[in-house]
Amino acid sequence: MKNIILQHYDGELGELEKLSIDNISNYAKKCGAEYELVLGRPMGNKLSVQSQKLCVLSDKYDDHDMVVMLDIDMFERKGQTENVFTDVEGIGMYADIQKSLHRSLVGSFPFLGSMSHPYWGGAIYRLNKEERKKLRENIDVNELSKFNSAYYDEGCMHRLAYLSGLKFSTLPGEYKWCHCSYREGIENAALIHIRTKITPTGPKRKKIENYNELVKRGMI
Repeated sequence: MKNIILQHYDGELGELEKLSIDNISNYAKKCGAEYELVLGRPMGNKLSVQSQKLCVLSDKYDDHDMVVMLDIDMFERKGQTENVFTDVEGIGMYADIQKSLHRSLVGSFPFLGSMSHPYWGGAIYRLNKEERKKLRENIDVNELSKFNSAYYDEGCMHRLAYLSGLKFSTLPGEYKWCHCSYREGIENAALIHIRTKITPTGPKRKKIENYNELVKRGMI
């Protein structure tokens, strides 16, 4: 199998982004996969920066069996051993936050999707070739641009999943593959998503400070 992990960024890379690139590219090697940093706006200027992650569906990667797109503030937890390509099944995360956003999206745009079709958190997408092709066939940038500023790549992916007839396919472990840095139980995470919050209700600080705290704790 030929697999690859992608990350996307538009702009000048900061300290945290560079640290994430180093961490995730090493994780890709550990999984026997390739790594690529996608820069700029591969999906064009009509879509938001966040929605540039839809490049995960590009035919450029059709020679890869599995493609994983990760946010550029994601990190493998130190000491975890699972391979995202071979040890789990599922496309993305669907926990409490995603369920709430899913309801909000369908409530605001009832003719663009439904509660019975997939909605995934945007920090991790894990897609095989067949899934990518099905989603890609329904891309209409002009249509997606009408609501992507409110729901970004998550809303766009929901629309594509609705049009392509994809079924719910959720990564196991609830937050395990995208565990927010402020949540308890981080010692059981596979991938950690660095956030600005210190606790679920706040306060906030710079992401790099939360990253450094996790390094001190031996989590990264």
